[in-house]
Amino acid sequence: MQYDFETRVDRKNRGNLKEILFTPEYIREKGYVSYAGAEFEFKTARPVIDAVKEAAENGLFGFTVPDENYLSHITWWLREVRGVEVPPQWILPVQGTIFSCATSIRLFTQPGEAVLVPSPGYNRYQQAADRLGRKTVFSPMKMVDGVPELDLADLAAKMALKEVKLLLLCNPNNPTGRIVREDTLRQILSIARKNGVAIWCDEIFGDTALDGSRVPVMTTLASDEDQVVTVISLGKTFSFTGVNHANVLIRNSSLRSAYETQRNADHFGSIDPMAYAALCGGYSPEGKAWLEEMLEVIRRNNARLTEFFARYLPAVKVLPPEATYVLWVDFSGLGLSEKELFDFLYQEAYFCCDPGEEYYGAPCMARICTAVPPHELERSLEALLKAAKARGFVKD
Repeated sequence: MQYDFETRVDRKNRGNLKEILFTPEYIREKGYVSYAGAEFEFKTARPVIDAVKEAAENGLFGFTVPDENYLSHITWWLREVRGVEVPPQWILPVQGTIFSCATSIRLFTQPGEAVLVPSPGYNRYQQAADRLGRKTVFSPMKMVDGVPELDLADLAAKMALKEVKLLLLCNPNNPTGRIVREDTLRQILSIARKNGVAIWCDEIFGDTALDGSRVPVMTTLASDEDQVVTVISLGKTFSFTGVNHANVLIRNSSLRSAYETQRNADHFGSIDPMAYAALCGGYSPEGKAWLEEMLEVIRRNNARLTEFFARYLPAVKVLPPEATYVLWVDFSGLGLSEKELFDFLYQEAYFCCDPGEEYYGAPCMARICTAVPPHELERSLEALLKAAKARGFVKD
């Protein structure tokens, strides 16, 4: 490979949330990589690093606006990676994905009204709703041929509820890695129109399709009158989760004006100049080449984990993802309680991952981030195998 995915990023003494709060100290002390959180354990793309270094050396840290250069990098990326043409006037910068979620909640709902969230799903949507005094209604996904899919009948029933004013959709889904395809998205748009429900679609994993397909861009499927907001960002493509920056795509011109007004009322200042530089560095031919190599690393890591469980712990089921670099894994076949499972994984196997209940999953589900150096994965699997043998889960 042209790029380095073996060098582990250094998290020490950098105030990193994953290092400090998500990874137990005894695992850090033993030097095992953490599979919690959706952040890379290798460095981000070299063109991003180089662009930020150049911007820092230039010494300009002033107020920054979405000029032609900035917008052209976004439209080029959407054309090359997502396969869609997006007019630059559809694009509005915002201070992060959840910031844009909160702006949408304020714009489309009143206190006491509700947002609708498919589950399993990302937990910070409900967090944003709670903070703004809104309710959250969940629409459980259904299992189809062994994998979770949106339940359109349930979505329609929930969108018909008087208090539901906004659908918060994540595509590809976090944590399951499933892609909502175009025909389903068009059905969701039709249901939303019928019920007067707005849609905010989180597509920050949209660049990470693993199956050779392209993730649809919701806004490009919408009509000029639809109340639809799509959010994209560097967040998952280049592991920029700690940088408060994203872009929304809005086709409806009157909605775009209203959204911009609400965004500004939410104290939007300007684009962070380092985020501007990072976007231009990442949304480039070299950034696209890096992404393609990164996704191949993820495919191999996913295959390695899946093969490991199939060989040594066949009671553990990996639900095959179509996108993202998180695996949704069912450990219930081991016969452990939720507490027993994560005590085993953390304290005996030194394998730190996210409890699925945090993402509205069933007990003994886990979310495992596979954006790790392959040699670190092998070290973790050795420890996991040793612990599983000691427990009698694996027969010699």
